[in-house]
Amino acid sequence: MPDIPFPISSAPGLRPQEGGGRLINAFMEKAPVGAAGDTLIRRSPGLEQKMSVIYPHTRGFLPISISEALWILDERVVKFNQGFVLTGDLGPLSGTEPVTVARNNAVPSDLVAVTDTGCFVLHTSGPPTAYPDGDLPGSPTSVCDFQGFFVWSYGDGKIFASDLNTTAVNAASVNVEQGLFVRRVVKYADRLYAFGDKWTAVYNDAGTQPFPFAREAVIPKGIIGTHAVAGWEPGWANQLIWVGDDFIVYQLNGYTPQPISTDSVSRAIRSAILHGSRNLIEAYVYMYEGNAFWGITARDQWTWEYNLTSGAWNERMSYARADWRGSKTVRMFDSWLAGDATTGALFNISGNVFVEGSDELIWQVESGVVQGFPRGMVIPRSSFLMTAGVGDFDSEVDPKVEISWSLDGGYSYGEPVLRRLGGPGLTKSHPYILNTGLSRGQGVRYKLRVSDPVHVGLFGGIIEPEQRAYSG
Repeated sequence: MPDIPFPISSAPGLRPQEGGGRLINAFMEKAPVGAAGDTLIRRSPGLEQKMSVIYPHTRGFLPISISEALWILDERVVKFNQGFVLTGDLGPLSGTEPVTVARNNAVPSDLVAVTDTGCFVLHTSGPPTAYPDGDLPGSPTSVCDFQGFFVWSYGDGKIFASDLNTTAVNAASVNVEQGLFVRRVVKYADRLYAFGDKWTAVYNDAGTQPFPFAREAVIPKGIIGTHAVAGWEPGWANQLIWVGDDFIVYQLNGYTPQPISTDSVSRAIRSAILHGSRNLIEAYVYMYEGNAFWGITARDQWTWEYNLTSGAWNERMSYARADWRGSKTVRMFDSWLAGDATTGALFNISGNVFVEGSDELIWQVESGVVQGFPRGMVIPRSSFLMTAGVGDFDSEVDPKVEISWSLDGGYSYGEPVLRRLGGPGLTKSHPYILNTGLSRGQGVRYKLRVSDPVHVGLFGGIIEPEQRAYSG
């Protein structure tokens, strides 16, 4: 009885028949000793809606205290508290693209945002205003805070720093990375990282004047776009990861960039860049139980996630979308929150909900090819070891899995059938299908989908074949 090879990491391949299987809104984790299998494919966490505003499209967040935060959406800044109550509609902030934000250590803190239209000071009780110091040039590419200083990056290679814990800027407080388009500055592990289009410069706080930082190292990989880096955020697993200028995803090890992307991921990144989506590629992070997810989205095209815990990749697709609707994740109020890519919804990323707002969260797993081909194979029975009795009286009492199969290696799939996963306490459910036919030359694959809002766990599957000669 050959095993059905379900993937550890999503690998759609350049063509369906070349892929190794897919994990969509599903991820693999190592199963505990004594479990039914070595690995378990689980459902990705859902999005629990906590509040909503009338303005669409999240562009960024900035926590301003332990109990309040600013939320930047299309053309607007609002304020909300840890009870997810709107406490201020603060006014317009021009632009529609994602923003970078920073907060210094002054009392009260100065708050700064860089948008696709310029640099602004944010306020907790009024609308944003233009940056007050004319010594700061216009049109920075990003801003961050580092050791009490504001730091800005520019396309001409300049890196400006403010005075300590103030918005004042000395016109001479600048360093230049010659020949580099500096796309992003980030504080990480007590160092300042200036990501450019060709390389990344690392600075420490040298206490010098007027520019307070000294160049310490150079990482020989740049970044593909301003928002294609994440891992510096408080509350995450403390691993800096970014999309390099060569379309490869890198994880920082010391000052060495280690490639972690698969061919499928790098191919998707290259395609998005060639279609002009450089500024719309966004990286994000969140924690879920013991799993640390770093993700990358090309808006309206795809979303990929890398699980640092397992070292495997999975895909995310929201209902009726090609990408994940979550945007600009942030750790606040003891939760990982995300905005919505299209509406004014605010979500809590939660494994206790199996929907995304009011939409279905469809778990989908596609197997690899069952070995033993190109000989024809009659398959009288295919069985799948899935967690049973997952129904819930409050949401879905009779959940089902949708099973379809391909006899040509994934080129096409037949009409799916539904099999029960088991209502509350009904643990004898065992999904299987009978008489799936005679495979053709490219082999057999299976596709499993669950849309019902219940827990999903897949340990694997087996087939019981009869070998026959194939003359087609």
